[in-house]
Amino acid sequence: MGKHDLGSVAEEWFDRYLSERGYSADIPDDSNRKNPDRLITVPDGRQVVCEVKSFATFGLLKEARFREGSGGIRVSQPMSRSQKEALQPIRDKIKEAAKQLKRYKGDGVPLMVILANPMNCPVPFDESSVIAAMYGDIDAVFEVTEPGAEHEDTSWLQASRNGKLTSDHHYISAVALVRERPHSAAWATAWFDENRPRFGRIQDMIAAYLEVAETDSVPQGSEVFLTVIETIGEEAVRLPRDLFNGPLDLRYGPAPDGTGLTLLSDAQ
Repeated sequence: MGKHDLGSVAEEWFDRYLSERGYSADIPDDSNRKNPDRLITVPDGRQVVCEVKSFATFGLLKEARFREGSGGIRVSQPMSRSQKEALQPIRDKIKEAAKQLKRYKGDGVPLMVILANPMNCPVPFDESSVIAAMYGDIDAVFEVTEPGAEHEDTSWLQASRNGKLTSDHHYISAVALVRERPHSAAWATAWFDENRPRFGRIQDMIAAYLEVAETDSVPQGSEVFLTVIETIGEEAVRLPRDLFNGPLDLRYGPAPDGTGLTLLSDAQ
């Protein structure tokens, strides 16, 4: 599957999400390849401009050496990656998308970067890593005291260097992760929760599950949802919180104390 195909899968996921929300999407003229992917219009007429990006990279396994042994193909030696190296693919995609969205800066509409990883490339794609890619590598900060001295635990994590949106692209309103989850995944979780007390050995439980999984009782299809991470850029048009708020969606926004981004509740 090539990069173009991956982009199509990512856009199909996002278009499906938009359709389920009742949002319409216009695709700009292909003659200008720097145009954003989608101009979104919600039922009440408000608009959002989105650029969809997907990953086709070795990511964490870049420059890795592999060997084939009795247990299959394995990395031939221990590897390490700095945060900067690990998060670079995410930062590159944000940068690419921001350049395509820049022409809408000043138009009074929210500008969103949509990221997808349909091939599960080895890129850190959890929310904390994406926030770090946006606003800086995570540092552990703690107080060092004399041996034996009493002190409170003051360790915490904070963003520091290399954030893609720290110094650049302050007009971006949000970065969102689009994911697809098979209905069978939720069904499997529920099955294990319900049936775990019946089995003394994990092997027996897995064998029973595999037998049930071959029947027609396993639900088919999938669901698409977003994790929306609001930005703190001074030039950004705020993304209204009643948009992109499907039943499975998650949303991160500025913490009340101004120290960073936090997972928001429905009430917020």
